[in-house]
Amino acid sequence: MGKQINFFMLDQDLAEVDAKVKELGLTIIADRMPSEQIIVLDSLINDFKEMYLLFEEDLKNIKCKYSDNQKFYWIHPMHIQGMEFSKSLNLKDKKIITLGRIYYDKEFYDDQHNYIAKKELLTNNIDKLFKWFRNKFKQKIDGYPVGNYTYDYARENNYAFKTSTQILTLN
Repeated sequence: MGKQINFFMLDQDLAEVDAKVKELGLTIIADRMPSEQIIVLDSLINDFKEMYLLFEEDLKNIKCKYSDNQKFYWIHPMHIQGMEFSKSLNLKDKKIITLGRIYYDKEFYDDQHNYIAKKELLTNNIDKLFKWFRNKFKQKIDGYPVGNYTYDYARENNYAFKTSTQILTLN
């Protein structure tokens, strides 16, 4: 069974999440890459929207697939000993902040296509991240956590928040 948090957060708030991810000993890698070479990132604040968080020792087990239609390599979320992280985007031309998401499933498919539990240390650290996230970002719009900087930025600059189905405003 999977768990997720959907949120609105610009880089200034994401810096706090980044520090917590590093404190938990998680490595950040890019998804949707130009080659099969795994790209290890220094921070959640980067040019990639889609990323994964995992332990460094699990990098060697990652297998990428190529998308002919979209011309990039990607990692299947059910075949990785980690969790998905998608950033919010600031669409300045439209004055919209998009929804970000943290998602993980406690199980994954191994190389023999067996559905097995992820490492207990990983799931414990991810549970800690989820608990910290919920306690840290209490401000919400329509039930979605919003970073403090992001909320103030949206209010001061008349921005809206976009989910997959609706546009939310602060007014």
